Amino acid sequence: MGGSSAWNGVDELASVPCSGDAIVRTDPTQIGNAVISVLEIENIRYRTITHGRLAWRLKERMAGEHVFVVGDCGPSVGRYQRFDHVNHIRGRIVLSEVSEKFSDGSLYMRAANRTRKTMIRGVRHMPDQLRALFTGLVIGDDREQSREMVNEFRASGLSHLCAVSGQNVAYLLAVMSPLLGRLRRVPRWCVTLFLLLWFVALARGEPSVLRAAFMAGVVATNSLRGKPMNARSVIALTAMMLLVVDPLLAWSIGFALSVGATLGLAWLSHPLQKIVGSRGGMASTIAALVGAMPVSFAVFGHVPVVSLIANPLSLAVAGAVMMIGLPLAILGGIWSPLAVVVSGLMVPPVAWVAGVAAVCSQISPTGWWNLCGWLVVVGVIAVRMRNSANRPTSVAG
Repeated sequence: MGGSSAWNGVDELASVPCSGDAIVRTDPTQIGNAVISVLEIENIRYRTITHGRLAWRLKERMAGEHVFVVGDCGPSVGRYQRFDHVNHIRGRIVLSEVSEKFSDGSLYMRAANRTRKTMIRGVRHMPDQLRALFTGLVIGDDREQSREMVNEFRASGLSHLCAVSGQNVAYLLAVMSPLLGRLRRVPRWCVTLFLLLWFVALARGEPSVLRAAFMAGVVATNSLRGKPMNARSVIALTAMMLLVVDPLLAWSIGFALSVGATLGLAWLSHPLQKIVGSRGGMASTIAALVGAMPVSFAVFGHVPVVSLIANPLSLAVAGAVMMIGLPLAILGGIWSPLAVVVSGLMVPPVAWVAGVAAVCSQISPTGWWNLCGWLVVVGVIAVRMRNSANRPTSVAG
């Protein structure tokens, strides 16, 4: 109900000249000769597509920064209209001027942006495409990835690696655990929430990031209260609270995929481990895929069966990059001589993940062959379930 009301409760904007101080709400993305971004003027968000001199100026900006613009504002129309609505973007602005001067914005976003710049400096010696994949794995920024790489990750079922999720949040807290473990309960809770808020800004608050960070915050709060909550309850509470805060998340594909995959992990991982075994993460891979499958199939019409090969081959390596990549890259950005070492260390694991995606995308079956592959998987699981049920159990006595 809330999502429906939010969807239908926005008046269409009139086409009028507009100007003023604009907050850059998304990091500008270059596609060909165009630069696409979202600007907020007087609490209204507009999508803008710029070219030439204006594109060059806008491309240098980061989310959270302020810049003075002049243009013509109008309603959102065309191919991005639904996406815009979900993301609270109410219109389009055709820019005629973008100032060269800008301000850094709030302290919160300024800290996140400086961290991003420092991190990128720390891996500046990596090859361009591997560096683009590195930022995708660590903070979900895949803007610089080539179209070929994006297609390879989609075809191999690995595109979720470049969408920040609970895995990234868990690794962040694991890296900080030596510090957190030394603190008393209340300071530990405060530092944990601070880290989560910082990471949300660093990863730009995408729906999957919000879901993961909120879940981690709920777990930390329950730990403080001494009242643990099972994973299913945490997921339910997280989804309900986020939908109360932002009802339009009900229409977000990214949010639905994130929640679906998490539900699959919570409900199916343990039963599948008994059937397929716990080695190689196959049970978790299948559980997450099954959880996200209804949304994936409804939206994209295809769930690559080759992802059952690609994910076990890449998850551990990608996880290592997520865990140590961010702190090492920040250190490399702070101390310049270390950047060469950090870049060299990150190249092999990132190249491995890219290679797995490239190879698996080439062997990924399509159409009926992909369906046949899934039928084989279902058949194997059914046989193992039957064998597990028929296996005799020893009785003490």
